Amino acid sequence: MGRPLTWSIIFCTSLLSGCATVAPQSEPVVNVDVKPVVPLVAVLPHHDVVKTQRQNLLKTLAERSQPDTIILVSPNHFGAGFGSIQTTDRIWRLTGDTDSIQPDTTVINNLVNSQAVSLEDSTFNNEHGIKNILSDLHTSFPEAKLIPLVLKDTVTTEQITTLTQQLVESCNDCGLIASVDMSHYNPAAVADMHDTRTLRDLQQLDDTDIWKTEVDSPASLALLLAWVKQQKVKQFVLTDHTNSGSLVGDNDGETTSHIMGYYQAGKISETPNIITFTLAGDMMLGREIGYQFQNNNFKDLFTNFGERVFWGTDIAWANLEGPVSNQTITQERQPADLTFLFSNQALEALKYLRLTTVGLANNHTANHGQAGLQTTRELLDNAGIDWVGDPSGVSDTYIKRYMQGDITISLIAVNGFDGDLTGLTDLIQQENQSGNFVIVIPHWGNEYQTTHSAKQEQLATTWFEAGTDLIIGMHPHVVQDAQVIDNKLVIYSLGNFVFDQTFSKETQQGLLVTGSITDDTLKLVLVPLVSRKLKPELARGLEKQDLIDRVCKNIQEYCKDGVISITN
Repeated sequence: MGRPLTWSIIFCTSLLSGCATVAPQSEPVVNVDVKPVVPLVAVLPHHDVVKTQRQNLLKTLAERSQPDTIILVSPNHFGAGFGSIQTTDRIWRLTGDTDSIQPDTTVINNLVNSQAVSLEDSTFNNEHGIKNILSDLHTSFPEAKLIPLVLKDTVTTEQITTLTQQLVESCNDCGLIASVDMSHYNPAAVADMHDTRTLRDLQQLDDTDIWKTEVDSPASLALLLAWVKQQKVKQFVLTDHTNSGSLVGDNDGETTSHIMGYYQAGKISETPNIITFTLAGDMMLGREIGYQFQNNNFKDLFTNFGERVFWGTDIAWANLEGPVSNQTITQERQPADLTFLFSNQALEALKYLRLTTVGLANNHTANHGQAGLQTTRELLDNAGIDWVGDPSGVSDTYIKRYMQGDITISLIAVNGFDGDLTGLTDLIQQENQSGNFVIVIPHWGNEYQTTHSAKQEQLATTWFEAGTDLIIGMHPHVVQDAQVIDNKLVIYSLGNFVFDQTFSKETQQGLLVTGSITDDTLKLVLVPLVSRKLKPELARGLEKQDLIDRVCKNIQEYCKDGVISITN
C-alpha cells in the first residue's frame, strides 16, 4: 500500500466573499496485511511416537505467529563434534529434494563470529532432535528460515546467557522451539513424578532449578526460559502431557515422557504447592560390593539401574550404611566383617546417582568412631551432598529442611537400633508446630522379618501423635509391610538398596518410593527393586507385584496399582 494522500477542501460561497480553506485532515494509516506480532516460544518432543500431537501443536502455533526465522534447539544426543553449542548453515533438503528449508545465514554467521557457537555441520547428520522436526516444522512454517542449535551436557549457565544475548542482538523476528523429550527409561508412574518438577519449573520460569530436571537436555530448557523472559511471554500453556508407556499400554517398561506447550503474554501460571522426593533403603559400599566395583567408581554396579531414577525429584535419599574414607580402602570380602569403611570412590557413586541427601543415623556410620563420622560429613559437604541424622542421638542440628513454594519438609533420621531417642517427640512437635511436613526415617525393627514388630508399631503411633506426617523405615534388610495409622502412612522397611547379602531372596530385594506432597495430598509410587549378582535394577512382572502385595496387604483401600494416596 502506498503513502496516503493529504487533502484539503477550498469552500467558496461566492466570488465576492472569497474562499475559505478547510484545515487538512490526517487519515490514519491502515495496512490490512500487518498482523500483531505474537512471539513464538514453545517446547515439543522429537519422539515420533507423539508425531500427531506435535503436528497439532505446530499448527496451533502457526495460526498465532509466522516469524521470519525459527531457532530450533535440541540436545546433542551423541556428544558429537567439539563445541558445547553447535550449529550448521546447511540447506535442509526435505521430501525428494523438492522442498527445502533455508538457513538464516546472517544470524548464524553472527553467532559463529561472536564465538557463542561453533559451526560443525557433520554433527547434524544423525541428530534426530533436529531432523525429526523439520518436515512438520516446514508444513506449518513454510517460509521460515532456520537456526539449528544442538547443546551438549557440558553447556554452562554462562554460555546460555551469552548465547541468549547474541540471539537477541541478531534476531529481529525469530521464534524459538525447544525440541526436548522429558523423562527417560523410567516406569510411567516414576516419569510422571519427575515431570511434576519439570512442569513446575516451566510454569514458574525457574531458570535455576530447570538445570536439575530429568530431561534429555536441561540446557535446552534453560535457553527456552531465557528466551521467554526476553520476549516477555510469561504464561505457559500446556497442550499435551503424554508418556510412551501409557500410549502403548506398557507402564512398567522403559518409557519416554513428553511435555508440549507454548508461552503467551500474561501472568506466570499459578501452580499448586508441591514438592517431590525419592527414598531408597540401605546402601553398603564396602566388603564384596567395594571389592568388585570400587575400582571404576562403582559405575559397573549401576549398569542395570542407571542414573535417572533418583534424578528427577527435589529430594533424592538413600541410607548410607557406613563411613567414607578420604582414601582408597582395600576391601575385605568376609561377609561376617561388620566394621565398615567405604573407599573414597563411594562419593562418586553417590554423585553418579544424583543423590541430594544421605542418612547417617544407623548402626554402622560410627564404625570408625567420631573421627570417621566427622570425615564422612566433611566429604559429603565438599561433594555437595546433604547428610541427615546422627548415629548416637537426636538434635535439631541433624534435621534437614527442604522448601518448595509454601511447603517445607523436615527430614528427621534416627537410629532406633542403638541410638538415644530422648527428645525425639519434642523435636517432632517443634517441626510440626512450625507448619512443616515431618518425615521420620528410623533405623529400627528386626532383621530379616518381612512383617513389622509390635515395638515398631508402638513407636510409629507415638511419633504420629507428636505430629509426624510420614514414616519410612530402614534396617531390617528386607521389605516390610505398610500401615495407615490415624490417616498417616508408615512403610516399616524399604529393605536393601545396595548390599552383599546374597543368602536369601528377600535380602536381594528392595523398595524405592518416589512421591509428592501437596497442601492436602501425599502420593507415593512404589518402585520394587531386585539385586542380580549384587547389581540393583527395577523389578518387573511377578517380582514387582509380589513386593507391592507385601507392602500393601494391610492398606489396600489406599493402594492401587502400586500407588498409595493419602488425603487430609
